[in-house]
Amino acid sequence: MIVKKLRSELVAVLNTMVDGVIIISAHGLIEDYNPACEKIFGHSKTDVIGRNVTMLMPEPYHSEHDGYIQNYEITGDAKIIGIGREVKGRHKNGTVFPMYLSVGE
Repeated sequence: MIVKKLRSELVAVLNTMVDGVIIISAHGLIEDYNPACEKIFGHSKTDVIGRNVTMLMPEPYHSEHDGYIQNYEITGDAKIIGIGREVKGRHKNGTVFPMYLSVGE
């Protein structure tokens, strides 16, 4: 019962945040995507679930992303985990925009 309540509270927090939160698998596939992301990127949650997160990235991030994941799996070298940085995102309409990215494990 406590776990179910905690889960519903966490879902409520994610759903009301103004910051976008994307949860991806070890292979870069989008597993969850909060409502703020729908506003930021223009894609609905149903459009992105199960797709590679690179769909939200312009070049050069788009081409380099999967290599970063593979390198991390092989070496454990976490080049961007825990470090915030400015990158570019790609909106559904093709517009490229600046954004601040923070990656966690």
